Amino acid sequence: MAKTYIDEVVEFPAKAVQKIGTSQKILALLTNNPEIEVDSEEADGVFDRYIFDYGYVDDTTVDASAYICVEVEMSKSISTTMQSISLYVTVVCHKNYMAINPKTFPSTIGNRRDNLVRYIDKELNGSDLFGVGRLTMLSVKTVAAPAGFSAREITYQVPDFLEKDIQ
Repeated sequence: MAKTYIDEVVEFPAKAVQKIGTSQKILALLTNNPEIEVDSEEADGVFDRYIFDYGYVDDTTVDASAYICVEVEMSKSISTTMQSISLYVTVVCHKNYMAINPKTFPSTIGNRRDNLVRYIDKELNGSDLFGVGRLTMLSVKTVAAPAGFSAREITYQVPDFLEKDIQ
């Protein structure tokens, strides 16, 4: 079956989720376990519980946790051969999970949500895993979240070939 540029709507979030989910610092903050090993069974469970390739956190969730959601949008074409793709990474954190215990994470300042945003950006910004250019961060902003949660969204852009049929 021929590959189309729409396939990137599926592939780009999967690549971002994989990159994010193999960061020890991100896994540590999500699980509240600074000793978590990237190749452990506990780390594997993070993909099913806390990192999603779609934007959704159930507003009936009562667990004090943090979640990472990844979405992609294809924007207006830059030229007849290039398109702009936006990658959105949203970090949603329950208000009771925002604080970081300094005994658990010594020398870490700030809240959990913002530290997750920081480490996600370190993993993704400038990455060449997406399209023909490097992923570039455009903005970090506070966005609406379910009751009891707070959320920040990082917006990245990457130019890519505009082809209807990629061989």
